[in-house]
Amino acid sequence: MSRVKDDQSGNAVGVSMLKALSFQERLAIGLRRLKAERGLTNKDLAEQLGVSEAYMSQVTRCMRDVKLSTLDKMQREWNVIIEDLLRVTEDDLSLIEALKARRGKKKAPETAT
Repeated sequence: MSRVKDDQSGNAVGVSMLKALSFQERLAIGLRRLKAERGLTNKDLAEQLGVSEAYMSQVTRCMRDVKLSTLDKMQREWNVIIEDLLRVTEDDLSLIEALKARRGKKKAPETAT
């Protein structure tokens, strides 16, 4: 595996991680990048698309799929091309780590006493 750089835990982060992301994960990262660049919130994005804030939150956390018609609306409303929203580069490694950290924080199963 090609070494890109060390993450905060000291583990090597590989280029293969970038290639292994699903389209859903790529879109979530692209949306986070768009929000950061434009200083927007999920509420702002939802209002621009005419969807609920909860829906937008689920999309940005990889918990909900997006219809093609919604992708088309994103492209038109935000003046971006879909390829830009799905593009993931080494610059996005911190976003990938944040996404993985959130997904890893699942509620621990309760044990019977």
